[in-house]
Amino acid sequence: MSRLTAKWAEVLRIVSWVVACCMFVLNVGLLVNDFHMPPILVLPLAAACSVPIVICRRQPLAAWGLLYVGMLVTASLAAQPALLWPWLAIPSAVYLRALFVLGLRGPRRQSVGIWGLTMLGGLLTVTRGVSEEISGPVILQIVAVLTLIPLVVGDNLRTRRLAQAHAAEQEQISAVERARRELLEERARIAREMHDVVAHHMSVIAVQASSAPTRLGGVSAGAAREFDSIGSAARESLAEMRRLLGVLRSDDDSGPPRAPLPGLGQLDALVETARRAGTPVETAMSGLPAALPGVTELAVYRIVQEALSNVLRHAPGAATRVALTGNGTLLRVVVENDPRPGGGGEPMGAGHGLVGMRERADMLGGELLAGPTPKGGWRVEATVPVVSVEPERNQR
Repeated sequence: MSRLTAKWAEVLRIVSWVVACCMFVLNVGLLVNDFHMPPILVLPLAAACSVPIVICRRQPLAAWGLLYVGMLVTASLAAQPALLWPWLAIPSAVYLRALFVLGLRGPRRQSVGIWGLTMLGGLLTVTRGVSEEISGPVILQIVAVLTLIPLVVGDNLRTRRLAQAHAAEQEQISAVERARRELLEERARIAREMHDVVAHHMSVIAVQASSAPTRLGGVSAGAAREFDSIGSAARESLAEMRRLLGVLRSDDDSGPPRAPLPGLGQLDALVETARRAGTPVETAMSGLPAALPGVTELAVYRIVQEALSNVLRHAPGAATRVALTGNGTLLRVVVENDPRPGGGGEPMGAGHGLVGMRERADMLGGELLAGPTPKGGWRVEATVPVVSVEPERNQR
């Protein structure tokens, strides 16, 4: 289709040049025989009234300007201006076409200005006299109507085209918003179903862990603490799932208050949970601002949480270090663990933990790197921008 269009465009260009050449010859004869124009001006005026037919489609304003000047000079300097129509006839038709293209493509104020200049030029030239068969005011009325019609038609078509484009754009935006809303609704439905499935099993784990010392009997104090830690972790997971589900189900901010999302203040409890699970964890914080945006605190907390979960799953019991450092503009989070003593643990799989951590870092304009260490352990390092709003925290 594009080749066919280009071929027809080339044909039209050649035809327009042929017509322009014929018009040039015809205009030369009219300027010499009917308008008795000075010889020195014949060729320039003939060219000015012929070339616009070639450039009218691509440069309508330049075409109009050439025609306006050429026809104005022709009617003003004609030795015998007493004609039925004081302007060249064929260039007048091209002039109307240029007006239509200008109305179709240009702003309305431009069309108004061009029409005003056209009437001014007609007033200046028609006063020099026309044929007695028709009066000057009648000529001006004809000019006013003939030049106003293509401008109005072109402007209306342009307005309609813009309205259709705007309607199509709004329809596209509505379709995108509708698809986005359907996606969010589907995600919320999936989240609710996951909650219904996972909550049942987590509740069973919490109940069995809490009742195990009583049901089994003769359980040592260390084992009882381990069961209690399992039950606490299960109940905490259930609470976080219910908070997330409350956000997904809520259409507005009304309803019962919800607990705040976790942040850096809950890191100690998170680390203590990993320690109770048998993984020694060391923490170090330095250079952190006293207050961070909530979304930054949540992202950092989730990154550390997922990194510690990976340690518990893939290298349980391995010595782990959590370090948070800031320099006023960047916050660096490092979670590094040694190999598990004696080996074991689940092999690294293709889960979504690293993907989720990387998405949280990207959301804040930061980056996340993860990979094995030379000693056989694993290292997660995230760097996110941060704005310090208060004095730094004390070093821990």
